[in-house]
Formats: sequence, structure tokens, C-alpha cells
Amino acid sequence: MKKWLIEYWKSASGKCLIEKWLDKLSNEQLKSVAKELLMLESYGNDLKLPHSRALGGGLFELRERRFGYRIYYIFRDNYVIILLTAGDKQTQENDIKTARDRMLKIREEK
Repeated sequence: MKKWLIEYWKSASGKCLIEKWLDKLSNEQLKSVAKELLMLESYGNDLKLPHSRALGGGLFELRERRFGYRIYYIFRDNYVIILLTAGDKQTQENDIKTARDRMLKIREEK
């Protein structure tokens, strides 16, 4: 099975907000999120509930259940996953809007 390549969305100025979000997590939280990211990297578009859920229009949600974190992502090209934004269940509505905006920008660039 071929591994997927995970990339982080970067702003026009080159800032990587996903990395900043990950840096704020405790070791225990990061370990739990990393476990889900490793599964995503291994299974890609074959990863389903309870780990991943399609939100429609090509946007997906990686679901870390222990702490309630969500990472929003898209698939691009062959075996590439772009992480768009992340947060918890409390910021979910705004995070999904941000992810959709970033997804549209990426599609416009292509």
C-alpha cells in the first residue's frame, strides 16, 4: 500500500497555521492527534468513520476523539493530502468555513 503525502496549507506570506496549532498541544494531545494523522497518511481516501468523515464538496474532517480535535483536509493530485485548518468541537463551525475558503483558493490556483 502506497503512503499518502501530507502537506500543510500555507498563507500567501508563507505562514503555516496548522504547525502553530500543533505546537500549542500538550504532549498527550499531540500524541493522540499524531496517531490519527498516521492513519490518514496510511489509508488516505479509504479512511472512514469514526476517524474521517466527508463534509461534502471534497472537504473532509479528521476526527480525534479523545480531546475532540478536528483537522480539515482535502485530497489533491495523486496521493497528496493538504491539511487546511484545525480546532476543536467548539470552533468547528468557524473552522469548517475557514477550510472551505482555503479549499476554494487552492482550486483557483490549480
